[in-house]
Amino acid sequence: MDPAFFTDPANLSLIAGLALLGFDIVAFGLSPVMFVAVGALVTSAALYLTGARPGLLETAAIAAAASVAVALVGRSPLQRFQSAGVQEDTSSDLIGRELVTTHEVTKARGRVHWSGLDWEARLAPDASVDSLAPGARARVARVENLVLVLERVD
Repeated sequence: MDPAFFTDPANLSLIAGLALLGFDIVAFGLSPVMFVAVGALVTSAALYLTGARPGLLETAAIAAAASVAVALVGRSPLQRFQSAGVQEDTSSDLIGRELVTTHEVTKARGRVHWSGLDWEARLAPDASVDSLAPGARARVARVENLVLVLERVD
């Protein structure tokens, strides 16, 4: 193999992109590393198509810009793909448990202390109140991504 192959920026971008994409798929499944890999592959394709051969630093800058562009365009579709078919686990033994709030809890956020731990919490969207003051009684309606969704106990 020609030693110049490994000094050509288009080839280096191709090798880096394929290596990162392979690493991402094997190590993480799909993660933000994929954006860098695709940015490097886009850079390689652009260099092959245009015939341009910038220096290593310029090639890295082009790949970084391409990675940012790919991330801006691809972030939402990746999140939708990763969340597709995921069902919330409702089998938590916390569901139905009554707690006393230790911090203010609103429909957006809050915290409660239970079983020696501080838990993120929020009120259910259909709750009859907008917030619970510290010391209020609440029931865990469900658990969403380790956030306790609470209902007020009258």
